[in-house]
Amino acid sequence: MRPVTLPDGRTLRVLDCGEGDAVVLLPMVAELNFVYAPQIAEFQRDHRVVLYEPLLSTNTRVGIKDRAHEVRSLLSALGISRAHFVVWGDTGAAAYYLAKHHPELCRSMVFVGLADRYRFPQPYGFWLKVLEHLPIERVVSSRVFATLLGRFVGGTQIKPEWIVQEALVVLRLTALFKHSILPNLTEHRPTPGEVHVPSLVISGDNDHIVSVAQARRMAALLPNAGAAVIKPGGEHFITYVDDSFVNETVRRFISSVE
Repeated sequence: MRPVTLPDGRTLRVLDCGEGDAVVLLPMVAELNFVYAPQIAEFQRDHRVVLYEPLLSTNTRVGIKDRAHEVRSLLSALGISRAHFVVWGDTGAAAYYLAKHHPELCRSMVFVGLADRYRFPQPYGFWLKVLEHLPIERVVSSRVFATLLGRFVGGTQIKPEWIVQEALVVLRLTALFKHSILPNLTEHRPTPGEVHVPSLVISGDNDHIVSVAQARRMAALLPNAGAAVIKPGGEHFITYVDDSFVNETVRRFISSVE
């Protein structure tokens, strides 16, 4: 990665490799950028692939509008006028916002594991509401939060204990989640016909965060998307674990757009 200075003077660490039409991978947090490793390896062979470490906060809200603005600034700094976007998880909320308000920047959108609305089983839904509205990040330790996260997100492919181990690498995890990740879940309110960019929705039928019904409803909101592509047995980390399936599906889609 190399530092890139944005028009507003801030600096991002950016991976920029390969040549050809740009494929931009939107990050959740820097520590999770590994989920895109198979896509980097696949698409840098004939595309310009961009991934970066986002500027997040543990005390100030970073919403989907802020994330979309960061993407726009980075494209400007890199001299990229239009790009294909491949986005994993709820970071897709920021990509959706970008496609809605700045379609001129988007050749296509691939949403991997994005719901139309996020609804969580109890007690997770209750605790997320509490975290959103009360300052419990001051008393809920990173270990406790990482354990809850592992139990909710983990599965048979990516074990809960492994998620806990990796999550604990993130400094002030609870506060970072509240201010910089939770907004992706709460601000995502798509409506039919807002985004006309050519789009694709991919999900797994064993994703504990996004159900098949949610993924299909998300695809149905997009006029220029077909039916959601569902991977049997696919879990939330589908870009990393089921990389061959995802890469082949994305490549066919991007080739059809190009």
